[in-house]
Amino acid sequence: MTSAIMKTLFTTAWCCALTACTLWPEPKPLPPITKEQQHQLEHYSWELKLLEARGVKLCLPAQYQKLDWLYQQAYQEFVAGFPHDAELTLQKYQFTADMIDRQMDWLEFHTHCFNHYSEVELREQLELYFAVDNQFALNRSELLPAYQQALTQAAAILKRHRHWHVKLVGHTDTQGQKHDNYHLGLTRANNVKRFLLEHGVNGHQVSVLSTGESQAIPDTHSRTMQLANRQVVAEILVSAHDKSPHRHFSLKDWPAMRTTP
Repeated sequence: MTSAIMKTLFTTAWCCALTACTLWPEPKPLPPITKEQQHQLEHYSWELKLLEARGVKLCLPAQYQKLDWLYQQAYQEFVAGFPHDAELTLQKYQFTADMIDRQMDWLEFHTHCFNHYSEVELREQLELYFAVDNQFALNRSELLPAYQQALTQAAAILKRHRHWHVKLVGHTDTQGQKHDNYHLGLTRANNVKRFLLEHGVNGHQVSVLSTGESQAIPDTHSRTMQLANRQVVAEILVSAHDKSPHRHFSLKDWPAMRTTP
């Protein structure tokens, strides 16, 4: 009797072992990254690029590697379905980024830790500074702190290149009245111009206009799209010759213009 029971138990265990892989439930697919998470990652990616443009790779290479590692870790945690861990990592990222930013301020004031950039490289930096996200709050025209920081760097480039001209175009989302949005877009563009002039940019280098909500992306339910609509877009032009300040060309054509006699 004991032998028969043992044989039965052994047979059952053996069958379970053979079929275990088929009986084990398949893992459920992870949910995709939400729009809000994607927006967070895009925001911190812009911050990282802004620091790169300031020369952090040259001046603070170890700190830059740490910051980049934190960003990559947060991205992987979002992808793996651990949003709480990703939020904690992004808090560490922001603390580290703020510390690096203060260190860069000190280095730029007290040392000569700078890259020597070509005109094309400076163009790319300038476009990056003007394209920073989170420029304005809902129905507001005041420049948000991160935007002010980016514009400070943009002003430093424009002051060294008096033959560059910036056309600032104010945009809004579709909330509110069309007439009010036009004036809000214009106020935003004028506030950016005022900020640049306060930081030493020549007034003849900057012009403003507004499109209001006419070019807004029609997605009022998405916070990301609303933020993208609430912005001032900068079109950067370059004079072919300093002696002809009214003859302007787009910066994308500058490599050809540099060879113009």
